[in-house]
Amino acid sequence: MTDVPLSRINLKDRRFSLSYPPGDEDLRWSITAVGIVQPVILLDRTPYVPVIGWRRLRCARELRMRSVPALIVDTDEKTALMRAIHDNMARGFNIIEKAAAVDAMDRFGFSRDEVFELMGHLDLNPHEKVLSSLRKVASLDDPSRDFIFRKRLSLRNVESLLRFDDRERKKILGALTGLHLTDSTLREVLEMLELIRIRKGTLTGRDIPLMEDSDRLRSHLKQKTHPILSSLAKKLRAIRGAMALPPGVDIRVDPFFEKEYIDIILKIGSEDDVDAALGRISELVAAGHVRRILELTKGRIR
Repeated sequence: MTDVPLSRINLKDRRFSLSYPPGDEDLRWSITAVGIVQPVILLDRTPYVPVIGWRRLRCARELRMRSVPALIVDTDEKTALMRAIHDNMARGFNIIEKAAAVDAMDRFGFSRDEVFELMGHLDLNPHEKVLSSLRKVASLDDPSRDFIFRKRLSLRNVESLLRFDDRERKKILGALTGLHLTDSTLREVLEMLELIRIRKGTLTGRDIPLMEDSDRLRSHLKQKTHPILSSLAKKLRAIRGAMALPPGVDIRVDPFFEKEYIDIILKIGSEDDVDAALGRISELVAAGHVRRILELTKGRIR
């Protein structure tokens, strides 16, 4: 091990870089406190090429360190890449790092069997289609990769996102970045956006409006992809308007009219409130209001 001046390391040569995101505040704090404990590994070239320790080198540069402890290795690029991959295996890879590792092996000329073997160890389906998707992920711009990483997208949703071109993907990210999205909700949103694009030939800003929460966006897109929803929602509003629900009683319907029941919500403070609410519900049933709502859902009350 030796101390190597940062000026002798080519920090722009990222051929072996796998870590994502590149920054690490905890590591920066640790290096500030006690310095670099684990030496970086450099390929013996002029200037030296980083193989392992990219985050440490980034912190060292930000902290204006003059040199870093390092091990110098003289080996071929394939061996250096495998050292970088296996060094990171212990801590685990996120989807962006998996894409970077697989893409690097493919670029460095590893055989398909070798690439597929790594994919198996990374819990990836060793298939040509998956490899193609991962290589596309590796070439994405920073905002797209950051979105995939921060939202913890499944590979299925990543592949859905990749079906859009760069311009469309930028609009999608602009609308979705600030929303809380479950994996299933995101999958449905992307499927509906793809359906809109197929119908129109392209996506515009009007197709992906900025919404304050994912449910409202999902509802908006559902109405565009399934126009009958608008008609059902209009009929429901008319029925509710005619019902004149009293305080403490509410009837709720799935916003997509998919569930086979409706919910009757009671807010009570005494036994008398229960009797009054049940009496009012009986009146609503007798007047046919509940039946008309159930006809919209084609379900049953629960």
